[in-house]
Amino acid sequence: MKARASAASPRREQIERLEAKNRELMRTLQIIEEARAVLADQYDFAPVGFVTLDAKGCVREINLTAARMLRRERSSLLGMPFFTLVAKPHVPAFLNHLRKCRCLPGEVISEVRLHVRGGGAVPVELRSVPVLDPRRGDTVFRTTISDIAERLRAGNALRESEERYRDLVELSPDGILITVAGAIVFANSAALRLFGVESVDALVGHQLTDWIRPSFQRSLNAMLQETADTHETSMIEAKLRRREGTSVDIEMLASAFRYEGEAAVRVVMRDISRRKQAERHVLTISEHERSSFGRDLHDSLCQNLAGAACLAEALRNDLRKISAASAQEADQIAVAVRDCVEEARTLARGLCPVTMENSGLVAALHALTASVGRRTRVRCALECDDSLAIHDVSVATNVYRIAQEAVGNAIQHGHAKAVLIRLAANNGRMTLRVEDDGKGIPRRPNQTGMGLHTMRYRANIIGGSLDVLRTKPHGTAVTCTFPTHAEAL
Repeated sequence: MKARASAASPRREQIERLEAKNRELMRTLQIIEEARAVLADQYDFAPVGFVTLDAKGCVREINLTAARMLRRERSSLLGMPFFTLVAKPHVPAFLNHLRKCRCLPGEVISEVRLHVRGGGAVPVELRSVPVLDPRRGDTVFRTTISDIAERLRAGNALRESEERYRDLVELSPDGILITVAGAIVFANSAALRLFGVESVDALVGHQLTDWIRPSFQRSLNAMLQETADTHETSMIEAKLRRREGTSVDIEMLASAFRYEGEAAVRVVMRDISRRKQAERHVLTISEHERSSFGRDLHDSLCQNLAGAACLAEALRNDLRKISAASAQEADQIAVAVRDCVEEARTLARGLCPVTMENSGLVAALHALTASVGRRTRVRCALECDDSLAIHDVSVATNVYRIAQEAVGNAIQHGHAKAVLIRLAANNGRMTLRVEDDGKGIPRRPNQTGMGLHTMRYRANIIGGSLDVLRTKPHGTAVTCTFPTHAEAL
């Protein structure tokens, strides 16, 4: 009995193990079925269509999404040659896609239009990869079908926008450049005409400063750097050197943006030669009228007043024999008239400082320093070679006005006690520098004041540049560098 019991025990244990394995297998099968159901749902209701094509291009499997895309029942699509579902103009593209699937081991991508029941066509992207069908043992092509109608609409809208932008840029009367790190990477047709070149290749790759007159290069570099750093729009006026060697006055407006992923600066350039010519003409007329009025004041009023002073002195001499009191009154009249003569001459010299009497810029600057010394307690001195001469009266007058404005600002706003004017020539260019020991120009100058604007305007008119800087330990230095009149034009 014991032997039978011991023999039965291993069998029960073996049966129990088999039953446990069977239960485990059942649970595994249940999990697999559940996973299969989930995968089937994911396959059927995926946001993209799935289709399996055999080597001949017939539909072996297709999900519900693809069937709805074609507006057909899934059962009616099984076994159907897929090319019959493709719009006729795109059938060659699909057959080429199928041919690549047979030849290439990797993914094949094509765009075609599928014919939809009821009319119309849907643009789709086909992505196919070869796999082995385990049930039949042959190679099939798992293919995703993605509706790309929205993507194509967005692409078309983007292309239309780019074409409109390109037309606007090309038809713009202003030159438009794009620079990266100061180098030109794009130029429109107006820019080519402005530079005097026929091809964009003549500009691309070159530094923009290479095409600007040297006296304006520092201002241009400062503008480009400031625009790149602050992303604020800035503007300067400069002279552009054209290919044939001539110069043209331009206005440059710079703004920062991204160009092909890089930080860039867009520069809009406008030819302002006619405006500058008109401004020069107006300024010349203005200075001419001032000079004419000054000459009339000097030659007419001053002479008449001098004659009146002589008559008053003669009257004084005659009255001395009759009445000492009346003679004293006549003497007071003579003194007053003489004072009026001196004031009139001072006004005349102010109206035409360069051309009046002894003439010349150097003489006018000497007169300016002497006048400042008489009228104020400020020490004003001039350092220059007295042989320096500017033969163009318009240029000389503008230089004098810049010096006059700088001295006035130093006294009025800087509360300077001493002002030094320097005039020097070097390599065909002249430099006017006005230094003072005042409190210095503010770090953020008043943008509504006219003094700085007027000086910069006059410097630009004569083709020069103007720099205004704080000096150490205190004070301000105004520097105007300008060429000869011929070069300025």
